[in-house]
Amino acid sequence: MKTLSPQNLPENIQSFSYDRDAVDVGIVHFGVGNFHRAHQAVYVEDLLEKGNLQWGIAGVSLRSAGVRDALAPQDYIYTLALLGEQTKYRIIGALKNIVVAPETPQAVLDYLANPKTQIVSSTITEKGYYLSSGEVDFEQPALKAEAESLTSPSTIYGFLAKGLIKRCKATPDAKLTIMCCDNISGGGELLAQGVKTLLGKHDKAALAWTESHVSFISSMVDRVSPATDDALVETIAQATDRRDAAPVSAEHFSQWIIEENFAGARPDFDKVGADFAESIVPFERMKLGYLNAGHTLVSTLGYLSGDEYVHEALRHPDILQFMRQTLYENVLPYAGMPKGYDGPSYIAAVVDRFQNASLPYANLQVGTDSSQKIQQRWFPTLNLALGQENESPYFAFCLAAWFVFIETALQKGVLNDPKKSDFEQVTETNIAKKLRAFLTLCNAENHAFFTQLAFITAIEGHVQNIQTHGIKVALRNFLDGSHS
Repeated sequence: MKTLSPQNLPENIQSFSYDRDAVDVGIVHFGVGNFHRAHQAVYVEDLLEKGNLQWGIAGVSLRSAGVRDALAPQDYIYTLALLGEQTKYRIIGALKNIVVAPETPQAVLDYLANPKTQIVSSTITEKGYYLSSGEVDFEQPALKAEAESLTSPSTIYGFLAKGLIKRCKATPDAKLTIMCCDNISGGGELLAQGVKTLLGKHDKAALAWTESHVSFISSMVDRVSPATDDALVETIAQATDRRDAAPVSAEHFSQWIIEENFAGARPDFDKVGADFAESIVPFERMKLGYLNAGHTLVSTLGYLSGDEYVHEALRHPDILQFMRQTLYENVLPYAGMPKGYDGPSYIAAVVDRFQNASLPYANLQVGTDSSQKIQQRWFPTLNLALGQENESPYFAFCLAAWFVFIETALQKGVLNDPKKSDFEQVTETNIAKKLRAFLTLCNAENHAFFTQLAFITAIEGHVQNIQTHGIKVALRNFLDGSHS
C-alpha cells in the first residue's frame, strides 16, 4: 500500500487544489494533536483553498516527537474523516512542518522571530498552562527555572518570551497575535500573564516592545475529535488505498469564536465559517458550563458504569436523564447564554452530539486531567448557584462520582492526571477527610462551595452510596429523590 499523497485518490476523497509549494508559514501552532488538526487546521485549509497562501501552519510539539515522526514521511499531509451517518474523507495540507521543541529549540525561536509569522496559537490542554487557582503558577518547577533563566525554555511561556526577545531585536516593526485555542477561560490573558512576567524578569525592553506590538487573544473552539485508533487507520487505508500514519476524525459540527483584537494581519476566518466577537467570554462560559461540563459528567458516570465510550454511557437511561436534568436544573438557571442562543435548544444539541455513535470518544480520554477540568467546567456554576443561596444537588452527586472515579482509576493504574502523584500520597481513610484532601488538590478551597457544610456533607453521603451500592444503584436512588 502506498504512502498517503494528494494525487490519484478515489473520487470520494476530497483533496486540496492549491499549490502547496507556494504556501508560506504564517501561523505557528503549539500542540499539534488531534483537535488542532481536526479544527483550526481545517479552517486554515479552507483559507488556502481561497488563495490565501500566507497562512500555512508550522506546528510545535513541546514534548513528544510522535506526531512529527508519523507525519514527516508523508510531508505532513493527513486525512480527516468526518463521522456521521455517512463518513466523508478529506486530505488536509495546511500543516507545513512540525518541530519538536526539546530537540530543536532554535527552530522554534526562528519561527517566532520570522516576520512572516503573524499568529502564534495553542492547544496544549489545561496542564500546559501551569495554573493554580486560575492564575499562572510560577512556583511550579518548570516556570521557576524559566524565571531564573531562559537559556533552556521548556514551557510555552518560556519559548514565547525568548522568541519575542529575538523578534523585537531582529524585526522590531513586525507585529504578532498570540491566540489561545484551549478550553480554558481567558486563555489569552493567561498567556499574556506568563509571558510578560518572564519578560519583566529577563528583558524589560522586550516587555515594552511587546506591550505595543503583540496582542494576546482568546478564542472559543468546539468540535468533538476522538483519539485515533487502529480501526480508524485501517478504515482510512481501505477508503483511500493509502497508508496514513496519523489520520484524525471529527464530527461534522465545528464552531470557532475568535476575539477581535489582532495586532497585525488577520486571516479571513469569518469567510470560512468562524466568527469574530468583541468578547468571547459569554461563548466560553456557554461551552465550558454546558458542553464541557456535560462531557466530564457523562464520562465520569460512564467509566464507573463500565462503559468504554461516552455514547455508550448515554445508552443508560439513568445517565441520560441525569445529564439532562443537571444541565437544565443546576446549570441553566445560573450560567447565562450569549445573545441569540436558546438554552434548551443548546442543551438538546449537546446531548445529540454526545449520542453520536460514530464518535467513539473514550471515557478515560475525556477523564484525562480531570483535576484541572472540573475547576473550569463545574466550579464556576457551583459558585453562582451557592452564591444565590440555591442548592446544587446534581453537582454534589457529580463531585462524589468524580471522587470515586479518581480512586478507581488510581487503583487500576489508568489515571492520567497532573495531580496523580499528589492523589496517591493521600493516605487518609476517612471519607470526609479524603474528599476534602482531593478537592483541595483541585484548589476547591478557593471556591465558595468548599465552605458550605451542607453541600460537602451531601457529597460525602453520595460517595458512601456509590461505594456501597455501586454507581448504577446510587444514581437510580438519586433520581428517585434520595438527594441527601
